[in-house]
Amino acid sequence: MPEFSAVELDAFLLLNASGLSPKRQFMLLDGLGSAERAVGATDAELGSVDGITTAHICKLREAHRSVDLSEIHRQCEALRITPVPYSSREYPALLKDTHDATPLLFVQGDLQQRDELSVAIVGTRKCSGYGRTVAHRLAEDLARRGFTIVSGLALGIDGEAHEGALDAGGRTVAVMATGPEITYPRQHRELRDRIADGGAVVSEFAFGTPPTRERFPARNRIISGMCLGVIVVEAPVKSGALITARLAGEQGREVFAVPGDVTRPLSRGCHALLKDGAQLVEYAEDVVEGLGILLQAVPERRQLSVEDLPADEQRILENLSFQPRHVDEVVGRADLPASKVTAALMILEMKGLVRRLPGSTFVRL
Repeated sequence: MPEFSAVELDAFLLLNASGLSPKRQFMLLDGLGSAERAVGATDAELGSVDGITTAHICKLREAHRSVDLSEIHRQCEALRITPVPYSSREYPALLKDTHDATPLLFVQGDLQQRDELSVAIVGTRKCSGYGRTVAHRLAEDLARRGFTIVSGLALGIDGEAHEGALDAGGRTVAVMATGPEITYPRQHRELRDRIADGGAVVSEFAFGTPPTRERFPARNRIISGMCLGVIVVEAPVKSGALITARLAGEQGREVFAVPGDVTRPLSRGCHALLKDGAQLVEYAEDVVEGLGILLQAVPERRQLSVEDLPADEQRILENLSFQPRHVDEVVGRADLPASKVTAALMILEMKGLVRRLPGSTFVRL
């Protein structure tokens, strides 16, 4: 038997499209017992629910008149999007346990039970090369250990987190601040498709909802609510990433922060979190330990010992850092011929110890 009837699903869709806040929708669900009863109630029955005003009833009545449920179903089918109500077994269990849940999620791709082992990686859109490298590396390493990486599909740190998980062959979930048919930013159209193929793209917002400023903080509570913990990689003091971290703390999630260059404004948000008690993160092991999960329970990161490398490769690796360095600087620091440095960097990149960045710069992983 299905979890709920087609009529009940349509009722959830109507509530979602009405413009009522998730809080008001839950008031109706709790007060009247089901979505079907809520949308079929009389004005008097709706008005008897604590917190529901005449204005809320008018919004619901307008939805009855204007919402085309057949068109919503058509768009869902065309885009391979599944509406997942709060009452569904597929609804994220971690999110359901918070006070920040939402009555309905639109899911492109699929959510799985193993996504309960998930962490969020968030940060600024205008990140540095250092931030990109750390976000990508952390996402890769955590994905290899079986963690699902959750982020917000934004440019910068979010995008690197999704890319890192995909590069590791792992799962990643993107939470959007728009209607389910809208990709924002547009530059991440291809990335969104890749995420949906091996993970999930989710939104709580109705079809046609544009990316307005106030919707991003609302989106952030879903990101933190779906996860065991939130890692902030790089963020100024006033940023959406810090809002996500604050929400995570309120939801009882672990908060992690990556330290950065003390001279950069992009590091100040993370440093403020660390001063307030966030756990410091340098490697994936820090996250695993911080979550209280035994290292023996998850695969350890495969590491090559520096001592096992040839002497030239050791020398070059020791003269790299997590900050990008131009190949000419590496040549000077290592005091080796340029041809030898270039060849060694290529080998180190193949071994997963070095990453090449634009402009002939390299970082140590």
